[in-house]
Amino acid sequence: MINYGIFKKGISLFATGIIACAVSLTAVSAYCPADVSAAPVKNTVTDGRDYSYYASTTDKNYIVPLDDGGYMTFSVSSNGYTAEYFDKYYESTGKKSISKELGIFGAFYSDANGYYILTGQDNDSQSSSVECYRLTKYDKLWNRLGSCGLSNCNTTIPFRAGSASMTSTGNFLVIRTCHQMYTSERDGRRHQANVTILVNTQTVKILDAFTAVSNASDGYSSHSFNQYVKIDNNHIIGADHGDAYPRCMGVWYYKTDLTTGKLLTKGTTFYKPFPISGEIGANQTGATLGGLEVSDTSYIIVGSSIVQGSSTSGNKNIFVSTVNKTTGDTATKWLTSDASSKGSYSNPYIVKVSDTKFCVIWSRSSMLYYAFIDGSGNIQGSVYSAAGGSLSDCQPVLSGNKIIWFTKGSSTDFAFIDLTDNSFNRAFTVTVESSKHGTATVSPTKALTGKQITVNIKPDDGYELDVIRVNGNPIEGNKFEMPGKNTTVSVFFKKIGSPSIGETVPVGDLNCLVTNSDTDGAGTVAVTSAATQAEAIVIPNTVEINGSFYKVNKIAARAFFENMDIKTVYIGANVAVIDTNAFFGCPNLVKVSGGAGLKVIGQNAFARCPKLSTFIITSKVLYKIGPQAFYKDSRLKTVYVKNTTKLTKSGVKKSLKGSSVKTVKVKKSKVYKYRKFFKKSNSGRKVKVKK
Repeated sequence: MINYGIFKKGISLFATGIIACAVSLTAVSAYCPADVSAAPVKNTVTDGRDYSYYASTTDKNYIVPLDDGGYMTFSVSSNGYTAEYFDKYYESTGKKSISKELGIFGAFYSDANGYYILTGQDNDSQSSSVECYRLTKYDKLWNRLGSCGLSNCNTTIPFRAGSASMTSTGNFLVIRTCHQMYTSERDGRRHQANVTILVNTQTVKILDAFTAVSNASDGYSSHSFNQYVKIDNNHIIGADHGDAYPRCMGVWYYKTDLTTGKLLTKGTTFYKPFPISGEIGANQTGATLGGLEVSDTSYIIVGSSIVQGSSTSGNKNIFVSTVNKTTGDTATKWLTSDASSKGSYSNPYIVKVSDTKFCVIWSRSSMLYYAFIDGSGNIQGSVYSAAGGSLSDCQPVLSGNKIIWFTKGSSTDFAFIDLTDNSFNRAFTVTVESSKHGTATVSPTKALTGKQITVNIKPDDGYELDVIRVNGNPIEGNKFEMPGKNTTVSVFFKKIGSPSIGETVPVGDLNCLVTNSDTDGAGTVAVTSAATQAEAIVIPNTVEINGSFYKVNKIAARAFFENMDIKTVYIGANVAVIDTNAFFGCPNLVKVSGGAGLKVIGQNAFARCPKLSTFIITSKVLYKIGPQAFYKDSRLKTVYVKNTTKLTKSGVKKSLKGSSVKTVKVKKSKVYKYRKFFKKSNSGRKVKVKK
């Protein structure tokens, strides 16, 4: 572990420029980011790399393309780190848990030499012996090869109010991150700034580090709310989001060849490609920094920002700023200019396709946007958009002819831009619901739109396949094409010889449609029509089919439509729904009763039944009576729903429209409330609500 004290080169430079820096610290102190920890926590699934408040946070998800065409994802949780492996079809092939190093995660990085994890820990006591930063190296099988640490480095909280970025060339790795520093002797505050560290990855030793208070000529930024680093011909290129010294999106060219093992023997050249208006040190900048890349001619940064100089509010639009390597000239180009009520665009990503081609990716709500720019930041073609696309804090990476990333919620979902035609696609997840009386699996479990999915089934003894449903819809056979969304497969088995789902079976006076073929008490049917010319229809609680019992939970739409025979209907306790037009136009229907479990009466369910005069429903859970349920029922004057406590205003809207109902009998405790529901606007005339 190497020690770099506060009295290293940086502090000596601070001493030589004490007037300027003293002013700097005084100005910044009024805006010291002491409340960063109270900022909202970033949702890494939906927010992408958007800042949680005015400052960024460290990324927690990464993707690494593998030589076999598959991918490794690296994710951080409170319990440690997980590397998960996927084949080229996005199927998970295994996981590896990696133990935590120091308690605060900073960043993950992969190069040809291995994997690297950057961690840190707090040093509130300002001890010179506390290891504030640690870089741990692993081989590609996750064997730990060693680590190097940094202490006595002017740090009380590593990664505070910022992020961490790593890059490498050969055996040299550069870290650019941030910290909360030691208490200032000038104002008694702990200020925040950036940090740069140079590591030899072959020996796993820190070669140089800069953590002191300084100025922009040393690559220093305070505050620094986001940090990125690249290497150009052995020279470090840094980018920071500064709110004070400097107040801009800054870019630094380190003049020292990093293979010398030093950072600052020749100083830096500082560029200010995207100035930020406002008071020096004011945390709110109205902007975010999204990435840094190196082209054949320029250094390129991307971000989002309001119109600087106008206010600290407004929509953030996407900008590209460049520094010409030869002339040092800077330029900013805007990829968007939306001032509408749709709101701000997200902090963008930039992905290098070649030295002359880059892809900028951003989002808003459920829309993904991307555009290609050349090495000077000029847009090539149009801005592409894709509905349903989303970003996470996973930096998209180039993999063959794709730019790929993933979002992580209940599953890992891959998304990519196909560079052969610039189209967007994503690998959707197939989930299989658990089945009774058999097992089912699918292959593959992740697939692009249009890929064939196979459902593999194994019924238990005495059972057979009934039906396979994909997102609720039955399919023929056991194969289907992946739709453009996450998909649920439901497989139903039935006892051999029992009716199938969708099969209509006559039972007594009724024709019953099997809606769940389970024969262990969970099976259900819906009444679809009369099987006889019976005048008195009884909808039973259950029906028996081939020795098994099925609950009758629904009277289907138009089940007794214009039935000339029925006069009375008794509704069993398991019926939850009387669907639309179920008893429409029954000229001889006189009485409806029962319905102890009824929840919904559909639109026009009992319309145009001119002799209907008695309607008594005993349900305690009825919450909806559809529009015009009793339309043109001239003899029906009173509706009895005396037990229910679940009716809502929207649930009974226009339910009595066109009817002759004058009175609704309800539970005593609900009279006052339900009177408001059945007012004149409901029926077109006054209706009494009584107990």
